[in-house]
Amino acid sequence: MKKLSLVLFLAILFFNVSVVQAQVTQCTGFKTTTLPLAGEYGGTGQFAVTRQTIANPDPSAPAPISVFIPSNATAQNKVPVVFFAHGFGGISYQFYETLMRQLASNGYIVVFSPYTSNLFASHTVRYNQMWNGFQTAVQQNAAIMDTTRVGYAGHSYGAGATPEMARRGLAQGWGANGLFMFVMAAWYNWGTNLEQIPTSAKMIVQVYWDDETNQHLISQNDIWNRLPQITERKWQVIRASRTYCSLNAGHSVPVTNGLGQTEAATDGYDAWGVWRRLHALSDYTFRGNQTARGIAFGADANMGKWRGVFGVRQIAPLESTDAPVVNSQSNPTFFWSQKCTYALGSPCP
Repeated sequence: MKKLSLVLFLAILFFNVSVVQAQVTQCTGFKTTTLPLAGEYGGTGQFAVTRQTIANPDPSAPAPISVFIPSNATAQNKVPVVFFAHGFGGISYQFYETLMRQLASNGYIVVFSPYTSNLFASHTVRYNQMWNGFQTAVQQNAAIMDTTRVGYAGHSYGAGATPEMARRGLAQGWGANGLFMFVMAAWYNWGTNLEQIPTSAKMIVQVYWDDETNQHLISQNDIWNRLPQITERKWQVIRASRTYCSLNAGHSVPVTNGLGQTEAATDGYDAWGVWRRLHALSDYTFRGNQTARGIAFGADANMGKWRGVFGVRQIAPLESTDAPVVNSQSNPTFFWSQKCTYALGSPCP
């Protein structure tokens, strides 16, 4: 068990980035690509954002809960909530801070609940820490949160947990007037009774073509295939884009502050591929904006442009489909066929 846990820790570690082999080098220049403008989907919003720190109710949890609160959230104007589940080992809110602040600046409260990276902790312990952190944040901010409109976003280990968090929230009445899941490069799902998630939920499952950590079949079999009842859902693929340098499409595409990625990769893929789609999905789910629907689900596949002499050249577009498209030639650390190896006591089909 000790050897297995060590393998689990070393390989899941979400910011473990390998360089994709290419004929050009990884982009390292500052702002190699364009960014969404302020006010656009994926761009900075109009509201100032404050980070609230809350003591974690579980003494074994590794860090406090962080709540990013926009200035429009008041007792007279409750706003929707997005719950964020980080990748394994990414216990500092700083790994995803830019993403969460961008979303909050557009009028949504974002909750970050860290869970343990203790090598011997069970999945039940980690899931409960995530959930208890979300509940605590709601209890302390009930006056300004509209929990009838909620979303769940997760990366890697957190992505695998996202449907279970949504199911638990529904049992509390969260999401009755709007519910989405935004799943990025998922690790295995240890949730139960996912048929309880309603058909009205919205879902985007993203995979990154050169993911060196999680096989795409995990997202397909443990997320997509376990939620067939959802009618509005898309499978999205981000591939590497290359010109004079390369924007790679590895496991850590969603890392937003440069830890594990270059500034250029943050610009090209985080802002356009992740922030833009999550922001638009929030607006569509919570407000019914049809323009936002097209952007969230990929009818607008814009991923920005290269700067400089290639300023008129588009970055490889987002691919959005109604059925999973997977890279069958990849050689990641975790394979779908090996799920039960990492059950750590949890039920494994």
